[in-house]
Amino acid sequence: MDDSSTWAPALDCADMETPAKPATSPLRAFGSHRVQHPWEGKTDTRKRRKLREEARALPKTPGVYFFFGHKDRLLYIGKAKRLRERVGSYFADTKQKRPPKLRRLLAEIERLEVHHCGSELEALLLERKLIAERRPLLNRQLKRFDVYPYLLLSDEAFPRLTLTRAEPVSMPSEAEREEEPDFFVPRDASALGLPFESASTSSLENTPRAGELPGLYLGPFTTPKAAWWTFEAVRALFPLRSCEGAIVPDAGGKGCFYRELKRCCGPCVGDASREEYARLCEDLVRTLHEGTSPHIEAMRARMMKLAEEWKFEDAAKIKAQLEAIEHVANRLQRLQAMRESNNMAIIQPALDSYFDKDGQVLEGRSGRRWSVFLIQNGLVRRHLILRDEASEWEAARAALREVYEAPAPSKPFTAKAELDEMMILDRWLRAHGEEPSCVWLRERPRQWLSNAIRSCRRAVSASG
Repeated sequence: MDDSSTWAPALDCADMETPAKPATSPLRAFGSHRVQHPWEGKTDTRKRRKLREEARALPKTPGVYFFFGHKDRLLYIGKAKRLRERVGSYFADTKQKRPPKLRRLLAEIERLEVHHCGSELEALLLERKLIAERRPLLNRQLKRFDVYPYLLLSDEAFPRLTLTRAEPVSMPSEAEREEEPDFFVPRDASALGLPFESASTSSLENTPRAGELPGLYLGPFTTPKAAWWTFEAVRALFPLRSCEGAIVPDAGGKGCFYRELKRCCGPCVGDASREEYARLCEDLVRTLHEGTSPHIEAMRARMMKLAEEWKFEDAAKIKAQLEAIEHVANRLQRLQAMRESNNMAIIQPALDSYFDKDGQVLEGRSGRRWSVFLIQNGLVRRHLILRDEASEWEAARAALREVYEAPAPSKPFTAKAELDEMMILDRWLRAHGEEPSCVWLRERPRQWLSNAIRSCRRAVSASG
């Protein structure tokens, strides 16, 4: 029998000291632990040499090129003013570090194809159309959304301010998402408004799609994040209602939570009459179209006062709201300017079989054709291909009369495909609008049709 009176606790494994973990390698801070992608290894010089030889055989003419990968999967679509130089630049030897997207493209290209065009403008328009239709893997800018988001002021007695939804073109299948996770799942899916299961609840999740509700559409915005930020800035400046349903003023009502936060002027409880609410909507539309109003000046003065009081965080929030409102105002002004100013006929060489490999017209050949793009309200309404003959100019005269004498179609909002085309044409006109190939039709006097045909034939003679 042990006479020791000293008590010793039972040995518990949880109280045992665990061995220390090995120290983390300091090389992790420099990215040495990162797993390399398959396209970051050695370059297949034999394949690159073969594609380089194919690029050297291309003509120096405008066109659209296609890069295909394994199993003829379309990787990329691009346009070129000179196909030989543009396509050849992908396979040129360089010591500069290429971006990951280009490294992956070069590693996966198996073959290339080209589609010849008569002019750079035709190549630009064809590229946009083909990207929207064929959805290549590595093109993102022109296939991101099917519908851009808008601010919507509904057509009601007390208009409701809401957002329209930006729909992705089409969601990838589960097999595609597993095969290409880095290219289908964005880093911040909630900011993009995409309905992935891994994304958090989006602020645009329950908003209507553009065109579902009648009203005044203000925008568009290129991303849902920019649309939501502008929506919050406008609601802080103009306390319009955002609730659904018809409004029946009831002076004895309690109002809603947004009224208590001063984010709604309270038409449901009679705090704002119909005339006052209509003036508030008019101020909102004028502010977004012009970018200046007494409300904007009051916000700017408040921002300066907060900055003087060293409340820089509050001043920064107001500054961001002002920038969001100015951004949408500039976009609306530019869109309106494109609709009003971009009315013209553009004369460009058409795709002809009489080009040599250097892009020069072969001498001694006849029958060269020309493309006539009839632009109305910033969009291509008709595309004619004709020869410099009297009979075909008569057909062009009839097409000009049909397009420009008829009223332009009006729509409540601009579709994504139309907006992309308007932006492409506007950028092209900023660079080439003063050339003789552009016959402007902003004003149409009595003899406008004869003058337009005469200017078009003069442009053909100057180009030929």
